[in-house]
Amino acid sequence: MEENRSRLQADLRQKIIESRKIVDTYRAIIDAYIVDFFHLNHWNRLPPSWIRCFSNTPIQRLPDLLSFETRSSETNVWPLAILALQSLFRRLVHTRIKPIAEKHQTDPNYTYYRQSGLFKKSVKLKKRHEIEQFAINCSREPLENCSRTLVDIGSGQGNLARTLAYGFGFRLCCLEQNECFIRVARQKDSELWRRLAKLEPEWQNTATTAHPVHLHEKVNLDHIDPVAFVQRLRDAFNAEKEQQSHPFQFGLIGLHPCGDLAPSLLRLFLACKECRFVKLVCCCYMKLSCVQSISNTAAYEYGFPLSDFCRRTKLNLSYEAREMACHAIEQYRDRLKSDYHELKIHAYRAAIESIIVRLRPDLKHAGLKGGIKATEVNFAEYCHRAVAGLEITVPEEDVHSEATLARLNRWEEVVKFYTLRLMFAPLIETIVLYDRWLFLLEKGSNARIEVLFDPYLSPRNHVITAYK
Repeated sequence: MEENRSRLQADLRQKIIESRKIVDTYRAIIDAYIVDFFHLNHWNRLPPSWIRCFSNTPIQRLPDLLSFETRSSETNVWPLAILALQSLFRRLVHTRIKPIAEKHQTDPNYTYYRQSGLFKKSVKLKKRHEIEQFAINCSREPLENCSRTLVDIGSGQGNLARTLAYGFGFRLCCLEQNECFIRVARQKDSELWRRLAKLEPEWQNTATTAHPVHLHEKVNLDHIDPVAFVQRLRDAFNAEKEQQSHPFQFGLIGLHPCGDLAPSLLRLFLACKECRFVKLVCCCYMKLSCVQSISNTAAYEYGFPLSDFCRRTKLNLSYEAREMACHAIEQYRDRLKSDYHELKIHAYRAAIESIIVRLRPDLKHAGLKGGIKATEVNFAEYCHRAVAGLEITVPEEDVHSEATLARLNRWEEVVKFYTLRLMFAPLIETIVLYDRWLFLLEKGSNARIEVLFDPYLSPRNHVITAYK
């Protein structure tokens, strides 16, 4: 076991080193904001051979750039550097393709399989898919060593907890700082339990029902006391009163913990000897704190990088790179194939940015109104609607100037640059994931990363699981 862990650490370190070299080589593209395309002349950031190639490449051929996991059957003649990158990506990037589901025999002892319709009621398709896959994945873990007791920090309205508790028989403690969410969660718990009790006779025995425990608490994970935290959980579960033949133990779970919450949960897993298991699907990498973004690094508790190896080698990913890693690459690839004229909106946004930074530099990269489709409005209407709420009016002479019209006529260049930049997104996400995986292995845990969700439904689809 120790030999396998050492071999895996060496493999991860090597992949991070090679991935970092790629990032350093193409940092000018990776760190470029698409809204700055015109006023910072991003097109000229591309290598000359790329400019020559993509100046004449139809947009319909671009999806191949975002499909590097398998060799394409198309006959695109890309620059040699692009072909080399695709080959490297196939070796270095963690797959985003969900394995073909094996036929697992459903366990009739689990209520979820008998009454799945009740659990899916009033839950949107994306969230329904995530909850179902996460809960089923938990049910297949050997969790006897944590007494099938799970803790969900940042549980929201308790949708995941309800499925795990009522559908798969886990004991759940949910910690949530939003009191309104707690009230809604308890109400939904009661409604689901009443419906189940009508259909399942055994549910009418309230004494044997393990309802989720919802606590209204803000957990300061940066300065948490593991002993006090575990005692709070013991109190919530009435562990002192229960006659247990084994010590109190639990697992931590998180469905899309945002930013620094995920690294904090990994640290909490390591800090509490009673915590035997952790399972997280993470998101919002751009919200991670890093040594460059915080003033006091003495605590050494920033969110990225986590592993000793990556900290020692001073691994750094910019905000722009980490934000790009959160994009929905599969959905964008499909838009390139069919509705690519809608992508002209990137050129609209970059063109208005050129006007804004000249008139109001203080509004650089300001958040403009979204949800506007380029196929439904012209640029003048876009300008009127996009700046609603900002203290600026885009002058008519700027909207209709020759310079603006020339920029809008280059809209395909904007889409092509955006696609070339997005080509690096899975590599950036892999670096973040592998840093976390390596961190857990360095601390002596057994850990793995798998694809849990369909990337078309849930783009952040990797789950990291670790045991002590």
